[in-house]
Amino acid sequence: MWCGYYDGNEKSKKRGNIKVDKIFSKCGMRCDLCLIYRPNVQENDRRKEICIVYSKIYPGYEPDPDAIICDGCSCKKENPVLLDPACKARKCVLEKGFEHCGYCDDYPCEIFPAEPTREELVRKIDVEKQWTWEDEKLMEAYTCKKNMDEFRRNRNR
Repeated sequence: MWCGYYDGNEKSKKRGNIKVDKIFSKCGMRCDLCLIYRPNVQENDRRKEICIVYSKIYPGYEPDPDAIICDGCSCKKENPVLLDPACKARKCVLEKGFEHCGYCDDYPCEIFPAEPTREELVRKIDVEKQWTWEDEKLMEAYTCKKNMDEFRRNRNR
């Protein structure tokens, strides 16, 4: 059983023999691209790779690649395993009754997850050498604002 919000209007990919649409978390992360999302771990476990990147991007955060896993915050399971069970964006979206932040008239708001601007990425990668462009590619799933902006543009077509 996969958990998450499937957006049928988006370009699909295949997981085994099953066609899978983009799966958004409540804040706009792409669960279908996330390397700790349970179905992705079961298909191709790449948690060690992403844990190394997490440690570079979030100094002091040292996740255990054998333990870190997420069912996706849109999961309908009674007790889903979540990366951040206390996520403020998830709580807000659930209280408002939306599938994700992309449907909210207040988007983006002060609790929406911040992500680096393009200029900040260039500085951190090319100047400060904190991580690499290859690392950044692994973080593609976590570009909430980019994902929600794209969703809102496509929704209004």
